[in-house]
Amino acid sequence: MTPRRIPIVVLVVAALAVLALVEVDDGAPDALEDAVAVAMPTVGADSALSSAWFCAASSTSAAGRGDLTVTVANAAATPRRGTVTWVPDEGQPVTQPVDLGPHQALRLDGGGAVDAAELAAIVELDGGGITVEHAVQSPRGTAVAPCASATSDRWYLANGTTARDASQVLVLFNPFPEDAIVDVSFATDQGRDQPDALQGLPLRARSVTRVNVTDMVRRREVTATSVVARRGRLVVDRLQSFDGSDGRTGLSLTLAAPAPAEVWTFPAGVYEEGLTERWRLFNPGERDAVVIIEVVPDTGEIPIPVERTVPARSQITVDAAESATVPAGTPHSSTVRSINGAPVVAERELAARAPSPRRGWSSMLGSPLSAQRWVLATGPGAGEVDERVVVHNPGAAAVRFSVTALASGSPLPVARLQDIELGPAQRRVLRMSEMIERSPLPLVVEAEAPVVVERDLSPAVDPGISTMIGIPDV
Repeated sequence: MTPRRIPIVVLVVAALAVLALVEVDDGAPDALEDAVAVAMPTVGADSALSSAWFCAASSTSAAGRGDLTVTVANAAATPRRGTVTWVPDEGQPVTQPVDLGPHQALRLDGGGAVDAAELAAIVELDGGGITVEHAVQSPRGTAVAPCASATSDRWYLANGTTARDASQVLVLFNPFPEDAIVDVSFATDQGRDQPDALQGLPLRARSVTRVNVTDMVRRREVTATSVVARRGRLVVDRLQSFDGSDGRTGLSLTLAAPAPAEVWTFPAGVYEEGLTERWRLFNPGERDAVVIIEVVPDTGEIPIPVERTVPARSQITVDAAESATVPAGTPHSSTVRSINGAPVVAERELAARAPSPRRGWSSMLGSPLSAQRWVLATGPGAGEVDERVVVHNPGAAAVRFSVTALASGSPLPVARLQDIELGPAQRRVLRMSEMIERSPLPLVVEAEAPVVVERDLSPAVDPGISTMIGIPDV
């Protein structure tokens, strides 16, 4: 795509992105800037004195035990030491030492350390440059998501379902030595729902609380979630799975967003026969949000954005096929943008069934940030998982990027992925098994200007779609 083919909307997007980073000195903190800064987990600077990460959810294995693995990646050039504390639903936490070399990743198995039905984890290390992700496994599949780099007194999710074939669970993790109290509410496709049992819900100190949304909210196709603490701070994960009775299969793990934002970017996207793509938009605020969805197809021509209004404290769904912004089968990136200053929460849902060659369901939050450096801690690299990394340039100028593997204590530049050019609003899909034969494969993506990175860790043969945004180093 040449610069003269870039529509004015892309240039406006770039200008808005610059304005969003400008500090407003009006004698009080900039609320939007604060919200964007905490709307997703981020990597602390290498010079930081310490790092703390919180992993809320485990799934129950066939043996009835909590199944949780945590991958800790050190992208810094110096070693890191600390602990991982496994917090069970019953009994006392168990703390283990963690010793991590420079440019190294370590996989920690909670099931081997603690025999419990539910598990959460706290990872604390002496320095920055740390990224932590967690994976859960159940009879319905395996899923990966980032852990939280901070706790919050509120968390939001734009999607989730309690339909006939679905099971949805919220995992509320209170990592602190004081009790917390929360209110949980839902904006569904049939109106708001505030179950009495979830109002003033107590969360014991250092505890994991599992909320079976399927039992609380009956037969709703969409259940956007708000978890707001009256007292204390916590971390929230969503586990969503399907039994296959209606064609949907798989397990999805999603870390909730601690704040709404005005921009959410999705580097990957496609819809075709058997593969549905939808944007789920949730407005937890008190005034209506006017949003546009900008879709950039790989063919280069950018259609007129789709405009929608998301009423206050409500959710809406935008189907990629019905909005007809790009032809079926055309890969693309997309950005959800509030144009009236009312922030929202946005997830992109992918559901694959026959006749699509893929099977599974995924719903992930977009990225409210762009950054020059991204860390992907969990990476199989080869074998049973088909790993794809998508790098998207949201700006109006070309950018170059390179990919480095964290290979047993040394940064290893991936030979075919150095100094790759991305034009304005373009993206590149990297199939990692074709680029480097190494497993595991934690990665660092570095660019000369801000980009957004997404990863697909879907099984190569078995059902399942597992997508997630990388973790930015800002």
